[in-house]
Amino acid sequence: MPSPPWARFFENLGHDGFIDLNRRTVNLERQVRDNGITYNVYADANGPQRPWSLDLFPLIITPESWQQIEAGVLQRVQLLDRIMADVYGPQQLLARNLLPPALVQGHPGYLRAMHGVTPAGGAHLHIAAFDMARDPAGNWWVISQRTQAPSGLGYLLENRLITSRLFPEAFRDLKVQRLAATYRALVDGLRAMCPADSEPRIVLLTPGPYNETYFEHAYLARYLGLTLVEGSDLTVRDQRLYLKTLQGLEPVHGILKRLDDEFLDPLELRSDSRLGVPGLLQAIRAGNVLVANAPGSAFLESTALLGFLPALSRHLLGEELKMPSLATWWCGERAALEAVLPQLAGSVIKPTYGGAGSGATLGKYLSRRELDEWAGRIVRESEDHTVQAYLPLSQMPTWKHGPEGDHIVPRSMMLRVFAVSDGVRSWRVLPGGLTRIASAALEITSMQRGGSSADTWVLTHGEVDATSLLHYEQPAVDIAHRSRSATSRAAENLFWLGRYTERTENTARLARLILESLNGEDQTSQPLLAWLSEMAVAGALVLPAVPPATQSRRVFERSLIAGLGDTEDATSVGFNLQALRGAASAVRERLSQEQWNVIMRAEKEFFSGCALVTEDGDYSSVEALRVLEALSGATAAMTGAQTDRMTRDDGWRLLSSGRHLERLGFLAASLGWAIETEALFDEGGFEAVVALFDSTITFHAQYQQRHDIPALLDLLVLDRDNPRSLGWVAQTLRGRLAKLAGSAAGEVPDIALTVPDPRQWSLQAMCERDADGKYTVLLDLLQQCTDAAYKLSDDLGARYFTHSGDARHSVGA
Repeated sequence: MPSPPWARFFENLGHDGFIDLNRRTVNLERQVRDNGITYNVYADANGPQRPWSLDLFPLIITPESWQQIEAGVLQRVQLLDRIMADVYGPQQLLARNLLPPALVQGHPGYLRAMHGVTPAGGAHLHIAAFDMARDPAGNWWVISQRTQAPSGLGYLLENRLITSRLFPEAFRDLKVQRLAATYRALVDGLRAMCPADSEPRIVLLTPGPYNETYFEHAYLARYLGLTLVEGSDLTVRDQRLYLKTLQGLEPVHGILKRLDDEFLDPLELRSDSRLGVPGLLQAIRAGNVLVANAPGSAFLESTALLGFLPALSRHLLGEELKMPSLATWWCGERAALEAVLPQLAGSVIKPTYGGAGSGATLGKYLSRRELDEWAGRIVRESEDHTVQAYLPLSQMPTWKHGPEGDHIVPRSMMLRVFAVSDGVRSWRVLPGGLTRIASAALEITSMQRGGSSADTWVLTHGEVDATSLLHYEQPAVDIAHRSRSATSRAAENLFWLGRYTERTENTARLARLILESLNGEDQTSQPLLAWLSEMAVAGALVLPAVPPATQSRRVFERSLIAGLGDTEDATSVGFNLQALRGAASAVRERLSQEQWNVIMRAEKEFFSGCALVTEDGDYSSVEALRVLEALSGATAAMTGAQTDRMTRDDGWRLLSSGRHLERLGFLAASLGWAIETEALFDEGGFEAVVALFDSTITFHAQYQQRHDIPALLDLLVLDRDNPRSLGWVAQTLRGRLAKLAGSAAGEVPDIALTVPDPRQWSLQAMCERDADGKYTVLLDLLQQCTDAAYKLSDDLGARYFTHSGDARHSVGA
């Protein structure tokens, strides 16, 4: 018999009831896929990313049960903050033996560099997470706590968005508490405590795209309105923290960090860390930047600390703990060691200094010999081990669809609840949480070990809070325009996103053209084959050692097809597409979900198509063309999204500059080789050049069947209304660079002078031949365009990415 809340939930399933659950499951999986929700698994040999695992049913918590949880979590976060303030302050708890020094000063996460430091804003903890389990009587017990950089705040938001849309009637009827008010309180609290005289800048510090929870970092930054940064985006000058932007150094007043303390500052902590900011601890000690949470909280995550919290609560708060922890024994105390050794078979063995939940061993699964080995290990290294009582995890219903039928299956679960600071020494509990569900074969609720997650519905008897993150205090007319500043790292990745998008499109079009020509009516044209061979080698579609198409057409074709999806030994189309996705993943917070989905879908379909083309030694040009045509459609969608779906800020201008820089170099070199190999003077070669410039329809509409050089140069070089002409590309690129440099109207900055000015190009001069019959003026112009592309790439990198091109300045210090 289901409990009353679950009975109401199932009553709201609608007319189709349980029959409709499979359809909802399919919709859930599609939403996870379409939203790009991923959780990186380091040990997964099939790739670094996999879709986030979300169960169909939510965990439902009654108002009475939540009241117990909320009171216990609020008390615990206050207690932990007081403990941390004492440990890094007067250390009375150590002096009175309420905390063993080995658990604090012996913990690798205790930072002596932070002793005596009062953090900006006065609070050490701004976010704390508590993992808890429920016993058969319905009481909640704390299993562990996370304080360094607790994950889950972003994933639980996505869980809520998806699950509430799948069960809208139940969500409304059960009066589920909303989450937005707590997130808004967190941001408002951080802003209020930041050491800034005016509007503070708060950033979200991430380890980068390869972190297991990077999706959450990008999602949270976008949701909270914070700038997503990596350590290389920040620098410390005169004990103040700055953000490296295209406009210079801008002050940073607050950090919401998503990496562990040891990586924060390579000068004072781990010297091999490339994730942190040199000098950050000094800026923190000076009180010039707020960090949430303050560095040095790792010792609070030790499971051994749970055994000392009851006495610490009585001493610091004058209260008994409102929510108990599981019985925990730190084996560094002889009495605890002697008491727990006989109980190993019914307990959980955990490392003292390994962090919450790491390396847990369940005694009930150990043989007698293994138990004896563990006992010996614990006696020899007693301080390194903590033993915790075993509590069978309570279960929640999950929906299983499979060959054996559709039915509800109970699964073990654990709930992670978050407390966030909304002011100085003031906290509130997020009315929800991240529910983690164990896999069928394990009792461990770990996402790394194949576990799943569920939304958490906290019910209320009162009114549901409808607060959102939107601010309505001031009318819109009073809001000053604020341009979005791009970090140097984000700008560089946007620049390369543009370049690799264009490079992927160019190489895919070139590969299509080659395959069509090798199997078309002009396949015997030697000038055409010579030109295509030169272009293929230059575009890395084939290796230089491969015989050209003029010598062995079939070997050349098979080599090209074999290399399309090869990312290890070649830098062909697949390599460029993979690099495109890599650049996009580094700036994912700036891309729409649709744009990201196009990129991911294109990569998946291209590589799966390439695998089919080359399997069983069948190098089918027909199938290869089909794969390349699909990719060309996808790259057209990507460039359309980049052109029409992104704000025209400096980051976008660099993306656009990268794309046009790549196009200028590619098209100029292509036309130059077509002249050198005399393919341009061959009928088939002439048409191939026009096709490579993607101007076949326009050319024949304007010039019908003419195949004369002046007509071609007019459209492909001079026509500044044709986005595939060199003149249009050069003109657009100069305009982007002028806007990027902040030049006045009509003024051309020095960096743009590298690009030839198309207003000075003359059709008559380009059509002239020298005494040897060569188009000297035209070839010189094409070489200038090619050289300009290379030089401009270096100049842009020096000025905007490495900041070695000129002296940078700080803004608003």
